[in-house]
Amino acid sequence: MWISKIKLKNFKSYADAEFTFPEPSDNKNIVLIGAQNGHGKTTLLEAIYLSLYDKDAVSYFKRAGLSSDEVLYPRFLSQALFHEANDRFGLYQMELEIEIMQRKRGQLVGLRIGRKWFFNRNREWDGSNNEVRASLISDCREQPIAEEEIKHYLNDYALPFDYAPYFFFDGEKISQMAKGSVSGAGEWLGLALQGLLGVHLLGRLKDDLKRYRTSLISANASQRAVQDLQKAEKELSQLETLYGILKEQLEDALAEKRNLEEQFEELTAQLGGGSDIETSKDLLARKENLIKRRENLRNTVQHAVLALPLALLPSERLEKISNTLTADLNRLNHEAGRNQVSSRLEDFWQTFVGSDKVKEVLGRSAEVILQDPLMKEAVDDCWKRLFYPLPPNCADPIQHNYLSQQAIAKIQGEIDNLTTISSEKIEDVLAEINIIEHEEKQLDTRLEILRHSNHEDLIEQLKTVQQDLNESTNKVGQCESNANRQRMQMERKQQDVERLRSEIERNNPKLLKSKRAEKVGHMIEALSKELLKQKNELLSEAATRINHELYTDERIHKIHINDNGKMALFGRNGAEFNGALSAGQMQILIMSLVSALAEVTRYQAPFVIDTPLARLDNQRRNNLFRHWAKLNQQVILLSQDAEVTPAIKESLQAYVSKTYLVKADILDSVGARSNITENAYF
Repeated sequence: MWISKIKLKNFKSYADAEFTFPEPSDNKNIVLIGAQNGHGKTTLLEAIYLSLYDKDAVSYFKRAGLSSDEVLYPRFLSQALFHEANDRFGLYQMELEIEIMQRKRGQLVGLRIGRKWFFNRNREWDGSNNEVRASLISDCREQPIAEEEIKHYLNDYALPFDYAPYFFFDGEKISQMAKGSVSGAGEWLGLALQGLLGVHLLGRLKDDLKRYRTSLISANASQRAVQDLQKAEKELSQLETLYGILKEQLEDALAEKRNLEEQFEELTAQLGGGSDIETSKDLLARKENLIKRRENLRNTVQHAVLALPLALLPSERLEKISNTLTADLNRLNHEAGRNQVSSRLEDFWQTFVGSDKVKEVLGRSAEVILQDPLMKEAVDDCWKRLFYPLPPNCADPIQHNYLSQQAIAKIQGEIDNLTTISSEKIEDVLAEINIIEHEEKQLDTRLEILRHSNHEDLIEQLKTVQQDLNESTNKVGQCESNANRQRMQMERKQQDVERLRSEIERNNPKLLKSKRAEKVGHMIEALSKELLKQKNELLSEAATRINHELYTDERIHKIHINDNGKMALFGRNGAEFNGALSAGQMQILIMSLVSALAEVTRYQAPFVIDTPLARLDNQRRNNLFRHWAKLNQQVILLSQDAEVTPAIKESLQAYVSKTYLVKADILDSVGARSNITENAYF
């Protein structure tokens, strides 16, 4: 299929324009539409969406990179009316028309959709004043179709709107949406693959089966069983709602992180530029790390120097000193323990004398015995025997009675650490300190140069953005943790609901249909997994092959998509890459995935790509252009002169079937009017 015609009247900057495109042939499938920024490229892409899908289109603008946030349909229409449109009988009219053609069994057939919107004197659309004309066209006839049938015919003659963002998109914007990490592109890829394979439709069918089972159970099970099931289902619904909120928070956190990464990249480019970007980006962090390393090394040397007098002693002497100090320390600890409890001796004696049980044992002689001085001496002697003779590991006498327990422990620590650094290694450490100090001076010089280059404010901005980026990274991690924890709770509750359903079905022979619905649901789930698994293998191979073709240096050696639709990149050494790709790498990766998706799912829909080659060098632009030229489908490129240059266009003229040049004139109403020239380019 291919887009054969697009007509625009009073739509944004187009007062009245018509584009026509020939049927792609084996050698000529590329259409070049050149326009500078602000002259009408993106408007043409929006017109394709609005012509085909009307109000459904605006919900896909964000996914296609046409908008950074959600768009409200009435507001979009009111803002889309051409600035200098003429009214007729008090009404303004905006019109779009598109034709998509294909060959079926040798016959040329297609779908034509025309839409009109009418606005009041205040240039406002009231929400209902519009007109739709649609028809099936062929070589010999035209058959009108009702508005409600358009979606049905889009499946056969054009492209279902669920799939449009993977064929009609802004090349630079979707790269930025996935930018910053491979996971961003992986999420985009997972949604694309599920959409193009119809997995989401299977998911809807599975949900319908769940509702069918619920209705059968409600009609045939006991009230108590139904109540238990409804309670569990309500709890599950609450968990699913909260999980959806947490996923949205995670998506918002990822979007914030990607935005900060883009700011960081722009600032580092301004500070360093070219090959200095990486150095500029890490300048402040590197200096901080150098300072920490230098201080740690200085502490190591200081420790070694302080311990040097001990290190000069023979090892036998050190061992003897260590043993003596150990005995002294044990004796000091022993004495400390004795002194700690000796003050309680008198308390013990008074308690002993006053004890009724002691007096009971001693009988009538108790008072005489307890008042006898020899009894007191006997108790004192027994108390002393608790501490003497000394334990075998205590010094007698203490050899170094001038040292405290803390001093002895510190000296022993110095002796134990003597083996951590030898005198020879001290020189190596000092040499490393000199190297670090030299690197610090170089960094200081670079910082000074940047400050004198009026970049000091940029450096402060960079520090702020870096701090925000670190906080954002932590926030993403927390959001991921919260979402995963909620997902596990939700899955456990799903199992509880399924268990209750199964118990009800086992106990009621009338629920045979419900059991069958359950089996069909499991079959759909298994089918979806197997379908994705098979296609993921093919998609991995196709994406890897196309990426090598486009980037040529095989920096990304292998692209792997797992069973969950997540993507991982691997280098030649087999190690997984988890960092951020450059803008050019990400754009090539996205283009590789787009082509791989079309190849694996066998969708021959036309590609319409706005800003397709931004941030790419000439070699990659040529590679990508040649790749598109080999495809079996129409490729419409909405390009600036710096992307598909006249030189590139001339060298690849053999593949170009049609060209247009769009130029906009500034209007007195602050808007612009886009004029098109057929068979022209920059």
